Parts: sequence; structure tokens; C-alpha cells
Amino acid sequence: MKPFIHTIGAATLTATILLSASLAPAAYQEGTGRDDVIIGSDDDNRDDPEIQPVGTSANQSLDNADVQVGLRGDDVLIGLLGSDTQLGGPGNDIMVGGTEGGQAPNSDVQIGDSGNDISIWRGGDGSDLFDGGDGPRDALVFGTIDRDANGVPSLSPVVGRHETTGLPTANVTGQAGFCTLERADDPGSRGFEFLVRFFSRATGALLVTVRTRQVEQVFCTTEAGGGVTFVDLTASDPDFAEIPLAAVPGLNPTVAQIIR
Repeated sequence: MKPFIHTIGAATLTATILLSASLAPAAYQEGTGRDDVIIGSDDDNRDDPEIQPVGTSANQSLDNADVQVGLRGDDVLIGLLGSDTQLGGPGNDIMVGGTEGGQAPNSDVQIGDSGNDISIWRGGDGSDLFDGGDGPRDALVFGTIDRDANGVPSLSPVVGRHETTGLPTANVTGQAGFCTLERADDPGSRGFEFLVRFFSRATGALLVTVRTRQVEQVFCTTEAGGGVTFVDLTASDPDFAEIPLAAVPGLNPTVAQIIR
């Protein structure tokens, strides 16, 4: 069964998401070419006797990792546990590598392809890589993602390009950390252009680093908390600055629906 959502009714949306999560094939998950919600199965692990033969001590599993391929359409890809690989494909895709809450392994790789793609990173998740692809307004958002009782990101009904799937939402102003930016010394050889560092506000400790390539916009929390910082990665000397969303030049409009 392909996880395709036909209606935006809130009850149907929730039921379809849960059904998609339970019936999607393990490890490799592919969309329909329409607007899909794909949620990680998290079942390629030691508990699967087909993967992990009885009496074998060495780990034979992918530790809950999934490969998610959205194909065409405006897809929402949610990896949950494990170090996931997400390929959005053509369309305006939204990727949530996981909500692992610090449970390793949790380093995800996200490739947006064409379209204005968005990666949402939640505090407590791992160090990731986000390649936005050819879209002119790809965005990385650091925020506390709203989740249901099972820890799965909840999707809110919207009007617009993601109205058949809904959108995850995230509290950016209230998360307990802040971001800094470093430019890669040699992007051609490293495969990424910037390092976005996320620090704990309480201790000042560096927690994770997200590598970006072909990403134009990054949103995070102010160091003091209570506000949003923004950096335009296309600028000659980019750096984070506190700015109202309405004042962000070339704002990806879907970002405005995600951030709260």
C-alpha cells in the first residue's frame, strides 16, 4: 500500500498517516508520484528474526534506518528513528529526518531535488546533511516539532500546495538552543557549503552540526530565546540576524505556515 492521502479532513489525515506508517515496506519506502506522507517503519532492527539470525551476536540490521523516496508531488517524509536517507524528488517537499530525542544512530541525509524543499530539525536529533537541490528557496528550520502521543510529528491542515498532506509545525522561538554559521573551506571537495552549528542555551555546549548544500534560507532561535533568527545563505557574507518572518526577503511561504 502506498501512503497517499486523498483528503484533508483532520480525522482522515491522522488515520491515514498511522495506516501508512504501519503498512509501508521496511527499510525502502517509495511514494506514488502524487502528494504523499511517508513515515519511517523503524523495523529493520535486531528484533526482526529474518534480519538478525538467532544466535548471531554481530548486529546485522540497519538500526531502524529507512530509505524514503518521494518521487513527484509535494511530499512529507518523516524518518523517525535511525539514520535515514530521504530523497524528496521533484516537488515542494518537507523532510523530517527524525524525532529521535538523542537516541543514536540519528544522523540523516536529506536530498531535496527540484522545488522549494524544507528540512525541519528538532532539538535532540543528530548531526545531519541537507542538500536542497535546484529549488530557489530551499529552507532549513530548527524548531521543536509538534508531535502526537506516539511521538510522530502531527500534520496540520492547510490551504495551498500541501493541502492534501498537511504540514508539520514547529516552535522555533521557544527551543532551548541557538545556531551559528560557518562556511566550508572547500565546498567542492567536502560536498557541503555551510555548517550550521546548534548550541545548548543552558550550557553553551555544541550539540549538533547540520551540513547544507544548495540551501538558501535557515531559521533558528535567538540566543536569548523568544525570537527567530534568519540567515540568507546566498548573501556574500551571510550571518544570523533576528528578524520578523514578514520581513524575510524571498520568504518560502510554506515556512511561514510551519513556524509558530
